[in-house]
Amino acid sequence: MTGGEQGQGRAPESTWEVCLSWGTAMIDYVEKAGRTVPTEEWTLTLAEPDRLLVNVLLAAVVYQQASTSALEGEGTNDVLLCGPQGHGVTGLLTKQPLECLRGVPDQESTERGRAERIALAEHAGRPDGRDRWERVLRVTCELAAAVARDTAGQRYWETETPMRAFGAVYRRLLQHRAAADVLGEHDY
Repeated sequence: MTGGEQGQGRAPESTWEVCLSWGTAMIDYVEKAGRTVPTEEWTLTLAEPDRLLVNVLLAAVVYQQASTSALEGEGTNDVLLCGPQGHGVTGLLTKQPLECLRGVPDQESTERGRAERIALAEHAGRPDGRDRWERVLRVTCELAAAVARDTAGQRYWETETPMRAFGAVYRRLLQHRAAADVLGEHDY
């Protein structure tokens, strides 16, 4: 993923913003890949405001991986999406998602998504918020697994696969959709 791939907005400026871009791309990919929504829970969770919670949770896990490996900015391309022994984004989501959220430092470069990180941590810690936390976590884990399967294959947990591989799959999807849109416009 390159800095200009954040969408209509400005290019990401910090490692945290690049991680947010990865979260956005993963959600966008699953939606644009033409998948049927597996459950009503997905529909509910991928609508605002919970969609932003999913994005921030994905970003926090990518950020944790990047920080642990001393990767910054575009270096997040080398963060593992999946890998053996629970490595990668898919593994961290199942092993320590709350720790990843809490591991994003509160500083100016991580201001975007701060309120959502706080809300998620509060939901996880309160009995009356557990349902929301568990639903967001479940959908985020399933979403990351769907992306990993499409990127690394059905047995994605056996292969070290970096985020850059997902970036290539995502770019191809966007190119194919753009080509289909152009061809569809001329098919009258």
